[in-house]
Amino acid sequence: MVKTFRSCLARACPSLSRPAILLLAAFLLAAAVPCYGLAGQATAPDTLFSVELTPGAVHTRYLLNGPNIMDVVAVDLDDPWLHFETARPHELTRTTELSRAADRPENRIIAAVNGDFFSFETHWPIANQLVRGEFVHGAPVRNRYHFAVDAEGRPFMDALSFRGSLTLSGKTVFPIKRINSSASDAGIVAYNRFYGEQTPRGGDLLEIVLTPRSPTSQHGSGVDLPMRITAIQESGGNSIPKDGYVIRIRDTEKASQIKSLTAIGDHVTFRAGFESGHLHLTDVMGGGVRILDDGQPYSGTNEARHPRTFVAMDRDTTTVFICTVDGRQLTSIGMSYREMADVLLQLGAWHAVNLDGGGSTTLVVRNEVANSPSDPGGERRVANALMLVSTAPGGDPERLEVQPESFTLYPHESQDLTIHAFDRFQNPVNVPGELKWEFDPVIGRLADGVFTPGTSDTSGTLTVRSGEISATTRARIHHYTSLSAEPESLKLAPGEETVITLTGRTADGVSRRIPVDRVRYRQPEDAVYLSHDGTVYATGRGEGELHLDIGSATASVPYNVSGDVVTRVIHDFSEGFDGWATPSQTHRSQILGVDPERSTLSRQSGRAVWSFVDDHDRDDDWDIRITRHLRQELGNLLYGSHVGVWVRADEEVVFRIVMRDGDGQLEAGPEVHLVPGQWQLVQTRLDDTRFEGYLNGDGRLTREGNQVNGFRITASGIGQGTTVTLEADRILASPFPIDESTRPE
Repeated sequence: MVKTFRSCLARACPSLSRPAILLLAAFLLAAAVPCYGLAGQATAPDTLFSVELTPGAVHTRYLLNGPNIMDVVAVDLDDPWLHFETARPHELTRTTELSRAADRPENRIIAAVNGDFFSFETHWPIANQLVRGEFVHGAPVRNRYHFAVDAEGRPFMDALSFRGSLTLSGKTVFPIKRINSSASDAGIVAYNRFYGEQTPRGGDLLEIVLTPRSPTSQHGSGVDLPMRITAIQESGGNSIPKDGYVIRIRDTEKASQIKSLTAIGDHVTFRAGFESGHLHLTDVMGGGVRILDDGQPYSGTNEARHPRTFVAMDRDTTTVFICTVDGRQLTSIGMSYREMADVLLQLGAWHAVNLDGGGSTTLVVRNEVANSPSDPGGERRVANALMLVSTAPGGDPERLEVQPESFTLYPHESQDLTIHAFDRFQNPVNVPGELKWEFDPVIGRLADGVFTPGTSDTSGTLTVRSGEISATTRARIHHYTSLSAEPESLKLAPGEETVITLTGRTADGVSRRIPVDRVRYRQPEDAVYLSHDGTVYATGRGEGELHLDIGSATASVPYNVSGDVVTRVIHDFSEGFDGWATPSQTHRSQILGVDPERSTLSRQSGRAVWSFVDDHDRDDDWDIRITRHLRQELGNLLYGSHVGVWVRADEEVVFRIVMRDGDGQLEAGPEVHLVPGQWQLVQTRLDDTRFEGYLNGDGRLTREGNQVNGFRITASGIGQGTTVTLEADRILASPFPIDESTRPE
């Protein structure tokens, strides 16, 4: 049906690009064909916006049942200026940084997504990757699907398993098992410039250095490369030629055989490709599950819903879709493989491969993050990326843009206005030299790109022109003659909090709510703290006044903090585990030493009970992260607050509270050794002397917005197959140390 709609629209609207036609067909079809969402109820997807990024590429955002936010960039590969490439950094890097590093005139990065799954230990992708005909990583993985493009830029999807070979001058062929791997059991391994400057150090091995015999126009997978042996070494740590390879042989017997058959200067042939053939693939990105195969949706049993990144293409492989679905958030909870497949079928996709998801899921459009990554710290560093590249030539400005598109100012504020210019391909070009601004002077004045508000409560439009092209921005100017606060005074107990509401009145009697973060105020130094969102926290005992200033008016709020301390419950496990990850939902890199599939999370007597089963196949020390999946985590806490939880374990383990600071980074509190069988209050004061960086933090907490992210458990000497039970009661917070009266019964 989508194909029929496309044909009709193509005839009716010949000026539309192929992606625009495909998405328009999907929009029309959505009105007639229900989309079955997460609740099992039929509902049509809601298109939040659709915009052309460049001729041949359209970015559309959908709101789906669940709720879920899905971003799709549809790409017409018949466009002569567009093609896909992969990128691989020297270390884990954000997708935006990869995009910006590759973006330049006549090589514009239109869109990019995070790529393959990767190891948190080695930082290398799991599956295969090629960049412009060169192998970044070669791995014999037979159950992982890949997205690839060939030398003509045509897309391809299949399970790809690496196969390489070294053919000596005597025609003897030796198989190469991997490219750029440090695994000790990897057999014969090849290293190139993507690994680094040198091979891994080590002895009792043979390394052969290869350089090209002559320049070659051939590139891509499965191509025979004529090489010359320039060095033979019996140890590792050798320099890797910029345009060559180092072959590493650990097997003593094979090393002896190869050494007896080779000499410096010999001509050999190197080949890197795939078991299934597939010659001349130039860019390959590894993935995981194939969620659409010749129009047949995923039929497995995995129904987990997570943030997702995936790439799809239509039946005739002329349109490629790069997609993300946000997850682990109240506004978007994530999708399963089958749900993704169902939506893609409506868009006209016929093949699709799942890439790395979870906290890695990131869509970058024109070098800016376009989706909402699930990690509270924002965009995660990843091992590689898939990028849509435009090689369109530069041109004259055909469009102007003013940033911000609209703004609001109060009397004490100002606004920088920035102008951008774009050519017919929507690529940035130099801003014309002669610009003319047009606006009513009652709004304010503009000097050196800085706009200052006038003294009237008003709004208006500012327009900038250059010849026949122009752009506008809208200004809203607030000007008040009086400022009032509700409540007019504060009486709190230590540990309590309340919210201040500010109201301004204009000269003509109009009253409006004023956000606290737009008002100037001096933070009191004793008993209260005023947050940017208007929340007042009672942090001690004392009295005084809050002074608030909006530039044209002021207000004062007296406060008195006295009485008994209030200990706040920021999570009660008797009310459920909403957002808490079970052991099987936790990434394997964050739950070391135990078997996540046999470990459980349950509720007993109103408490959380984790039962961790030691991994009997491995003799690793325990390092377990107990965490939450949702971005909306546990209770905003101020720097200086005390946070604690009552816990009990039946084995001696080390327990730490993990905080996520207001910038989204993880910080781990001090170690507490739990005495088996005893309830213990693990609490700490939120300050930099008690915390250290964990995963991505630096040990520094923010003044406000700190949240309990979960706990960390470490242990050594746990017997293989042993089960350790950990109970946790309520999580508590207080401006002062939490006392024993909160002990569980």
